Amino acid sequence: MASSGTPSSFDASAVRAGLRTAMNFGLPTVANDQPTFFMPQTVTSADPLDGEGVPFHPDAATTTSALVKKRATCAVEYVDGDGKIESFGVVNPSKIKLTFLDQDFAPVRGFVYCVVQGQKYWYQRTEPPVALGTIDVYTVHCKSEDEG
Repeated sequence: MASSGTPSSFDASAVRAGLRTAMNFGLPTVANDQPTFFMPQTVTSADPLDGEGVPFHPDAATTTSALVKKRATCAVEYVDGDGKIESFGVVNPSKIKLTFLDQDFAPVRGFVYCVVQGQKYWYQRTEPPVALGTIDVYTVHCKSEDEG
């Protein structure tokens, strides 16, 4: 008899709740220092736009959507320029790794950049999800604005 790989007693809701509690332990206690995700803005115009939302005609009038900020539960790891995790001492990270549970990642998927403790980090890439029972776990890499 083939097994699905997940025990029938696996309680995804309880596991998510426990993991979210653990993730929150590592976040700054001041809400404004916690990760804030900025979604892409959209540009509209009566004139034709290229693939990046720029009008072909330089005098074309455009309207840009409001900047949308979102919050999501995630774990944050600070990484230095050599790829080493920084956990103590003066933290001047050039990159961060964000770990999300599937339900928490869905609302911010596609973000352009995030701000953590006042530092801007540009989205770089998302690793393929890793399954934890019936929960997908996503690791997202971002690069500090200072790193270019």
